[in-house]
Amino acid sequence: VVDLFIVPRHISDGLQLEKDDVMAVNAKSEERKGTGFLTKAECRTLIEGYIEKEELADASNRGNILVNGPLCDALYRVSKKDKKQSASDHDSGYPTSVKRKDLIERWMDRMDNGHALVEMPGSKILHLGRGEANPVSIEVEFRQGNKKKFLTRVRGMEEYGIDAESLSTEVSNRFACSSTVETNPVGRAALKKGRAELVFQGHLSEELTALLTGDEKLSSHGGAKGSDYCLPKNVIKVTLRKGVPARKKR
Repeated sequence: VVDLFIVPRHISDGLQLEKDDVMAVNAKSEERKGTGFLTKAECRTLIEGYIEKEELADASNRGNILVNGPLCDALYRVSKKDKKQSASDHDSGYPTSVKRKDLIERWMDRMDNGHALVEMPGSKILHLGRGEANPVSIEVEFRQGNKKKFLTRVRGMEEYGIDAESLSTEVSNRFACSSTVETNPVGRAALKKGRAELVFQGHLSEELTALLTGDEKLSSHGGAKGSDYCLPKNVIKVTLRKGVPARKKR
């Protein structure tokens, strides 16, 4: 998962930025061309180009940038509603000169977030989306009975090109557990069309995290070794329901 950025319309219009640059028309990746999804470097190039075009480098202090009207509107002015909620933050007025580093950070903070799912190995983009990438949910629940019984449920693997049936079979073989594939789980949140929820017997949060990230150090189970998956750890969301003990930290 690669973090990307989108320039908000009011900022691009206010600064009169080149549309082709804002829309990533010249992006190296064919999948991103014309989409408006920019890398961090491309975003930074936009603001650096604006600073140069408007001659905003402070001649008396090379590390500072002068803040003109449009730049102030884009990065520092807030709506009347926000101003009322935090009036004390704006009593001192708006800056006229700031450090270049601080200006760049402010610029990046004002961008809308996006992401790309990239096939590895290689660099083919499988999906572009706004906001953060959808998580793969691993949920462990406790079932009361004659013996303590745990069930581990997994959702969201399809977002990353992982076939539910194949993953179910692989996990069952690797960790010697029973598994089922449910497309219409009773008493659970509905699934999107073509999606499934996998249910495994046992407390497999660590094993599945290790398998899906390809980091065998996250689990002591030998079945997690030799994984072909490489999902970023930050897209794995683990939830332990009531009665489920947390595993000891390694």
